Amino acid sequence: MHKPIFMITRADDCGSNHSANLGILKALEGGVLKNVSVMAACPAAEEAAMMFAGRTDICFGLHFVLNAEWDNIKWGPVSDPAAVPSLVETSGFFSQSPSYFKEHPPVMVEVMTELEAQFQKLGELGFHIRYVDTHMMPDWVIPGLEDELRAWCSARGLIYWGDYLFQDLDVSDGDDPVADHINQVESLRAGQYLLVTHPAVDSEEMRALGNAYESGPQIAKNRQNDSLFWANPQLSAEYRRRGIHPIRYDEAENPGRT
Repeated sequence: MHKPIFMITRADDCGSNHSANLGILKALEGGVLKNVSVMAACPAAEEAAMMFAGRTDICFGLHFVLNAEWDNIKWGPVSDPAAVPSLVETSGFFSQSPSYFKEHPPVMVEVMTELEAQFQKLGELGFHIRYVDTHMMPDWVIPGLEDELRAWCSARGLIYWGDYLFQDLDVSDGDDPVADHINQVESLRAGQYLLVTHPAVDSEEMRALGNAYESGPQIAKNRQNDSLFWANPQLSAEYRRRGIHPIRYDEAENPGRT
């Protein structure tokens, strides 16, 4: 008898562009991906709503955005930039890294104003948001933001991802990532785990991304591999055979709960 493994299966960056939306659509075909995090501040959020918002088989989260990491692709706040000046550079766009906030501490009221704006936008687009996570984890950089997000989520009956920090797994770049993943899971103790990916299709749009740490072509390749990983019928078959349970955030046990 296999030990019970519960896996929060998550795709990030929905709405970031058309290629990400297509990659997530493909990934969902496999039936193992249960959570999709949506970026309200990005140009394909409206398209994402048309493609996904009506689905009840997926747990949707707000992927709270305060940074735009690519060299040539930029985005800014949902709020009027003039209303949240501490969150943007002089260009009116978000900075590339959360480390920007170490030298330019944001005004917390402005952070929460932008959080509310992003949440409201996704609601207006038809998404039923159940959890909040963060793009590039500014809550680990901005003092006090974790507590603010936790309180904000609690007041709205939402899950804050920082309270569900199970062991974080990843998808290998080997010849058989499904087999590599199953082998990794076989070595785990019974419990809850988290697998976060960034599905997309390899396209000129994706190859236009990139920065000093990762080239556009490598990003496109890696993210297409994530999409194909989830869509692979071998993955769902192995999960069923071995009693691995893919779960939504709203099905997971809060590790801090007594």
